[in-house]
Amino acid sequence: MNQILNALQKNSETHPPVWLMRQAGRYLPEYRILRQKIPTFMDLCFHEDYATEITLQPLRRFELDAAILFSDILVIPHVLGQKVHFIEKQGPVLDPLDAHTFFEKAKDINLEESLSVPLKILSNIRKSLPSTKAVIGFAGSPWTIATYMLEQGKSTNFTKIKMLMETESPLFTQTMAVLEEAIGTFLIAQVNAGADVIQIFDSWAKVVPKAYQATWIVAPIRRLIARIRSRHPDTPIIYYGRGVCALYPQIIKGFSHITFGVDEDVPLSVMKDQIQKLAPVQGNLSPQVLREGGERMKTNVDALLQAFQGTPYVFNLGHGIVPQTPVDHVAQLIDLVKGRVFQK
Repeated sequence: MNQILNALQKNSETHPPVWLMRQAGRYLPEYRILRQKIPTFMDLCFHEDYATEITLQPLRRFELDAAILFSDILVIPHVLGQKVHFIEKQGPVLDPLDAHTFFEKAKDINLEESLSVPLKILSNIRKSLPSTKAVIGFAGSPWTIATYMLEQGKSTNFTKIKMLMETESPLFTQTMAVLEEAIGTFLIAQVNAGADVIQIFDSWAKVVPKAYQATWIVAPIRRLIARIRSRHPDTPIIYYGRGVCALYPQIIKGFSHITFGVDEDVPLSVMKDQIQKLAPVQGNLSPQVLREGGERMKTNVDALLQAFQGTPYVFNLGHGIVPQTPVDHVAQLIDLVKGRVFQK
């Protein structure tokens, strides 16, 4: 039985299924070994053999119930023509977006062909794992990817994109339209390639002013869901909107097979009494609590397990694993979720 799919179909398990955002990455020594062999992080995302191996690494160490494609939400702007550079201790830096040429060139790009390597990696993973393990594909939301494209990297105040949004700049509206089309194409292709589940990451949704949330968060996500549903009516979709759980009732209206990812700032009572009444939930242990480990982690995990016992629930973090997380803490976390005592 595939426990992830079972939970996402509103069934319950004695012990919830578990996977972790950023479960493949820098906290694993085997990942760091492979990373040293490739010049850039983006090159690594497009290296079929290494990215396939990295996707599988955490499942070889831990009793996780799903593999998530090793890639990045910024592969889409990268293949559309806005080059992405990952700089140590700084994160992604994107070349300036040349509106005079970008949108014209983007029209002629065959996205599935340009992203054939990530799609092949998904196919490899599905063939490598038993049917009891789910394979998760993903993409960023239009808004979240647009923040990187228009701010040329990770922002602290999002001044530029907010100004472009509030003035209805063609640069902003065209960027959002191109992204929505590309993301929809990519997500459908991921299901075709073997993904059992897809997740939409909206990590920067919370910075959209409330007056604009219906237009630039809710509407694009609903259009994406509708497009995916037209091709794959039963594929579970997880929407992770950080800081915007109040929008979840609007997003889900009229749709089925939706699960909501919940960030670590959402109180347990809201997660259980409000969000889970709409759909299965996923989350929301703090990555910093996992990093700390020990009794604090045990207390927090126990609270989540008790709150969602016997309900449709997927255990996960409220955000991705931080690189400084000890590998032993992840092993201990899995033991707790699976109903075992800490492996000392």
